[in-house]
Amino acid sequence: MRLSLLPILALCACSSIVPSTVARLSTLSPTTADPAGFAVLMTLPDGLGVQRGSARLIFSARRTDTGETLQEDVILERDAGAQLFRIAAADYARLRAAQATARLWETQNKDATQGALSVHVAACKIGAGPDPDARVSVAIQTTQGGEFQPLVRNGPLSAIASAAQIRDMGACLS
Repeated sequence: MRLSLLPILALCACSSIVPSTVARLSTLSPTTADPAGFAVLMTLPDGLGVQRGSARLIFSARRTDTGETLQEDVILERDAGAQLFRIAAADYARLRAAQATARLWETQNKDATQGALSVHVAACKIGAGPDPDARVSVAIQTTQGGEFQPLVRNGPLSAIASAAQIRDMGACLS
């Protein structure tokens, strides 16, 4: 089972995607990756923020032969004063238990088991919101203490949100 990049590629279908990071992420197994190593770092333009409590990592797996599915949705906590998000330590055990179930499914029928990790974030406006030509960067860390790998490098705002999402974006709550 390998990491599904569809959610990432769907949002970031632009020339600002860093192909080498996509290639490295495609070799990552969602069932064995240590939750303590995951972190997402965003460089956001003035006028754009992340709605409090909206950053989540979702681990999902399914078996096509039995129809079984599982999903664990964990909040990514923001490090103070930064746009850096990590899984809360209190959620490691729950996520690791889901990974163990998916690994068991893999041993029972590898070809029928599929898994994915995805990150979801609700953006919000600060003040009048971001300039339409604003640029963003997103980097991901997959191992504790490892390097942040750029996923979107200085991409247009449209790399992370559609025009409708930007237009309809609510104000950040304090």
